[in-house]
Amino acid sequence: MNYWKLLEKSKVIGSHPTIWKMPGRKTEGNIIFYNGAALRIGEETAKLTSQKVLLVIGKKVLSASGEVILKSFEESGIDYDIFSDICAEPDLDTAKKVADIMDEQPYGAVIGVGGGSTLDIAKLAAHGGDGKLTKRILANNFSQPKIPVILLPTTSGTGSEVSPYVVLTVDGVKKFFTSSEFLPAVAIVDPLLTASMDSRTTAATAFDAMTHGIEGYMACVTPYTECLAVESTAVIMKFLKRAVERPEDIEARYWLSYASVLGMLSYVMGGGLFAHSISYILTLEKEQSHGTGCGLALPYTMAMNYPHILPFLDRLGARINGRSENEGEELIREIQALFTKVGMPANLAELGYKLSDGPEFAERLLREYPRPKNPRKVTKREAEKLFHAMLFGKIDFF
Repeated sequence: MNYWKLLEKSKVIGSHPTIWKMPGRKTEGNIIFYNGAALRIGEETAKLTSQKVLLVIGKKVLSASGEVILKSFEESGIDYDIFSDICAEPDLDTAKKVADIMDEQPYGAVIGVGGGSTLDIAKLAAHGGDGKLTKRILANNFSQPKIPVILLPTTSGTGSEVSPYVVLTVDGVKKFFTSSEFLPAVAIVDPLLTASMDSRTTAATAFDAMTHGIEGYMACVTPYTECLAVESTAVIMKFLKRAVERPEDIEARYWLSYASVLGMLSYVMGGGLFAHSISYILTLEKEQSHGTGCGLALPYTMAMNYPHILPFLDRLGARINGRSENEGEELIREIQALFTKVGMPANLAELGYKLSDGPEFAERLLREYPRPKNPRKVTKREAEKLFHAMLFGKIDFF
């Protein structure tokens, strides 16, 4: 990816700055969204602090996009240290490493640049600096902010830059931490940075965003979540295949980043449901990315909740191409088909699961990741039925 060439091309679309207010923050925060927005990260950092900052950025992102970030820092006179020891699925050890860095000297802000895991570690880092970060994690107590955070995503799907969540693996189980103090002072969304993603990551993160929108709606049915879910899903269905086939398609990248923000704003209203739960299991048992797990599970969990999401499906159909009502089943199958068309696994059998794994899978699903907000109560028998449908790739409308 040549950021500067893409920036020149982007003058025809998405170059006008959009600044939204950050929902949920106790104090004012902004979401800055446009092609080229990364170039103002130094300026935004200088508004928050004159001290040295900690840049939390993965090694691959540093190689692909670091020039853009560091150039902006240098132009604004920002002094920085870099923490890049971040794995795809961060755990308590990763958090302890960044805690040690924060304890070594005082920083004026934390700047997170990368995918969801990197941004989550940046959120945690901002609560360090006093030797108590690990204690806060174990106690799940993040009520007091330490230093400000700026987050800049390089993927279009996790939505971590606008979420009050952090996810860590602790003792082999995904743990979720929620606090309004995790919301950044500034989120900078520059769609051009997402052009460095490979096709599989592009597909996986897009389905993560789609799952955020739809599950946020299913868990909290309001006109607000419905609008966000319909728009984010429709945009992804229109532009994902283009972005996968042509990674530097600026228009497709722009709209997928837009859909990612909308999806997470829906998700924070209701939270995750069983597609997320299944994804956590697939990550831990089969080393699948979070977005891959979400995308594989989503059509089946939509079918499981089918009677409860008919209004959403009617409006989605109208938004896509003005279709009439009563085509909800077809739309769910279209989502399933899109997932496989962009090169993702068609079923659980492809990941190595067998029919005999069903009872244990269902038990773990309901034990470790229950979803009381799901529109319908799910029994173990129904969880096994869900597993069976995903195993063979056959949508089963409950």
